[in-house]
Amino acid sequence: MPTEIPMDSNLKPSDVSLAQHQQADHVEERKERDQGKTICEDTEAGKSNNQCDMKLSKPNDAFEYKDDLIPISTLFAKPHKAQVKISGSGKYLAWLTRGRSEEDSLDDNGVMNIFCKDVETSQIKQLTFAKERDACSHFIFNADETEILFLQEIRRGSEIYHLFALEIVPFFDETKMEEKKERVAANPRNLIKDPRMTCGIGFVGGVQLWTSAKAPREVYVSTAEIGPFSLFWHVSRINIDTKECVLVQQNVMSSSASRWQFILKTGLALLCSWFDPPTVPLQWFPDDEMQFRGCIQIDLVNLGICFCARGRKEQQFKTLHSCTFENSNMDLIGSSGGAGTARMDFSRSSSEADTVDIHLCALTGKLASDTTTYDRFCVTTGEHISRLAGNNEKSDITGFVINRKTNQPQFVRYDSGKQTTEVFSGQGRGESNHTQPDEDVFLVDDLEHIGNYFAQSMAYSIISCTSKNDVWVIYAEADRGQQKCEGSPGGYFLFNRYSKGATSTAQTTQDSSPQIERKIELMFPSRPELKGHLLGEMKPLRVTASDGEELLCYLSEPPGEELVNSPLIMMIHGGPQARDTWGFNPLVQLLCNRGFRVMQVNYRGSTGFGARFIQIGMDGAFCKLLQQDITDVATYVIKEGLCAKNRLAIIGGSFGGYSALHGLTFQPDLYKCCVAICPLTAVGAADEQSKKSFSGSPLIKKYWQRVFGENVSYNKKFAMDASPLYNTDNIRNMASVAIYHGVDDPRAPIGHSRKFVEKLKERNIKGEFVSFSGEGHGISKEENRLFMYHRIEKFLCGQFELSIRCGDDDRWVNNTASVEWSNSAGGD
Repeated sequence: MPTEIPMDSNLKPSDVSLAQHQQADHVEERKERDQGKTICEDTEAGKSNNQCDMKLSKPNDAFEYKDDLIPISTLFAKPHKAQVKISGSGKYLAWLTRGRSEEDSLDDNGVMNIFCKDVETSQIKQLTFAKERDACSHFIFNADETEILFLQEIRRGSEIYHLFALEIVPFFDETKMEEKKERVAANPRNLIKDPRMTCGIGFVGGVQLWTSAKAPREVYVSTAEIGPFSLFWHVSRINIDTKECVLVQQNVMSSSASRWQFILKTGLALLCSWFDPPTVPLQWFPDDEMQFRGCIQIDLVNLGICFCARGRKEQQFKTLHSCTFENSNMDLIGSSGGAGTARMDFSRSSSEADTVDIHLCALTGKLASDTTTYDRFCVTTGEHISRLAGNNEKSDITGFVINRKTNQPQFVRYDSGKQTTEVFSGQGRGESNHTQPDEDVFLVDDLEHIGNYFAQSMAYSIISCTSKNDVWVIYAEADRGQQKCEGSPGGYFLFNRYSKGATSTAQTTQDSSPQIERKIELMFPSRPELKGHLLGEMKPLRVTASDGEELLCYLSEPPGEELVNSPLIMMIHGGPQARDTWGFNPLVQLLCNRGFRVMQVNYRGSTGFGARFIQIGMDGAFCKLLQQDITDVATYVIKEGLCAKNRLAIIGGSFGGYSALHGLTFQPDLYKCCVAICPLTAVGAADEQSKKSFSGSPLIKKYWQRVFGENVSYNKKFAMDASPLYNTDNIRNMASVAIYHGVDDPRAPIGHSRKFVEKLKERNIKGEFVSFSGEGHGISKEENRLFMYHRIEKFLCGQFELSIRCGDDDRWVNNTASVEWSNSAGGD
């Protein structure tokens, strides 16, 4: 429900071509600069970047250019490989690769395509041939491994998805080359015939896409009509071959009549406190027979959350656990599409007992735990049986690793500073999670082996496993380049556990001598182009706020030299229900490489640290205590000598963009300048754009009312007092502001930024405003991303008289940016 966008997100790009002579002009400019030309003059305000390089320095001023700085494209181009997955049998590995072939360098347009490897023959084939935007957002193998199923945005930035099927076998059948060409031309196949429909991923919640070994030619996916009710999902079964779509689970908001009935009951609940508000399903969960017997339901009066299930032969759902909005944990729902961690796992249909295991939150009551837990319930009686995992002192359960055979958790993840993985013991389960009963014995040793391999220098995640659970794909990452990743800060690894001299894992346990062998090998470094570049170290740091609340922060510093009067950037994450994590961050490394320290703040309201920490950042705290946390950390860095008072700036995206503008507006003496990406500038009753946000979803509208609190939501004066848009008079005359926004933003419409800029123009404040056509909530097309961070580099380095790098202009020549306002923002 929050507006979170990752500031280093790689979303779905498209391509806008330019005339060849314009590309040639930029190449010539690059050659001239490489030969020593270092003066970049300011351009006319309002020019489109498609016509100029849009320099930021004042006329007759000069930046100092250094060739040994890391190029923008090296940091912000999409990784060479992403989403590496292994099929259940282990026959195929698939991944996304940038470019048009495995051999393409970074000199492409940054489009990610699906590639597949036959593990036995080592053949690698390209399966999609997208040219304008990424082939997909998320993909899986179907149950018989003949197809890859993937979700793709129908239009970049729209957050509306369709489901496609892609046949694998013809690409590897060399005896049918001509037929293969015809099949390739017909691939991929859009399985969603209704153009008014979206599926699989919404503004919030997890990915809802399932396959079944019992019906491999069918796929189950959440579906909804595009519009304000698109978060209230049905479940549809689609035949991969015929595209026949059958509704198997219907939402109560499925028709106009049922909607009006729901609205009427909601109105009664608002008027009469004794009338229970109706609930509507937000996310679905199947059992092993693909009967959708579990769901998370929510009401639109109090935003109370209910975890519901029904018996194997029952039609009616019963509530097994519920919590008020005040006691809920938004980590379960997620701050962006596909990010939710909620899950419900039913006992097997062959089991006599009908139980369900739920990842839930319960700040009060008999199941009380500040952090999220994983608990078992009896579906028949509704009785709580046992707690299986969680109740960690400092971290929610941030994720699960699922056994492919049983579809049950085998590992759980936590993150109280750096991500850790623990074996899910499942005490009290009464059934094995895994393929063989004795396999549990090896999992602790597996994690110990993996932990020793990566030591403390890297954090790792197990991405996918084979059905035999003997081969795993692992992604490991650090803040800086690692020898294990051939100099890249991250990479994909293949873990293999096998029995030496034994015919089965079970036989191994009966022998006295060790028979188990384990091997880890690097498959792909994620960013090999970073090899040889010194990157800044990111250190977890706990800072105490002015009211005593402990805040997990991350401090990153430029590498390799003693820092003298180094400026510092406060980098604020979005959400507000999101968080910063340890690892490689391209924006952090850009700033460190240019000479900045960077401080990231997990302010109150951030997810991952328990429900209490979220709740103290709600109900109006977003503009008070939450912002005070950021101010307290900014004050801390000055007090500790990490930067001088006049050497501090702030940057953020989405809600973090609001916080950046809030800091400059309401703490004008603290920050020299700010950068805001896709920001909110007005909130609550003062937000004239709110009807356009999130497609007008009533659920998200209600959520933001709870974030803003009653005063800001309904009282325009309070809302205006909390909105940077109506307080620009507070900004110092010598301050500078840079704002970047997608024209088609469905979450924070671009009108937010345009109105704020008009206020800045009236004050003659220095800065710039750049819009990007064809972009949504976040700048995703690679040329646009590269160009935007090039602008940010010039803006910030110009403010603090730091060196920049020149010579990458040809990498972003095809951007869609327009400068709507520019007023000599290179320095005071």
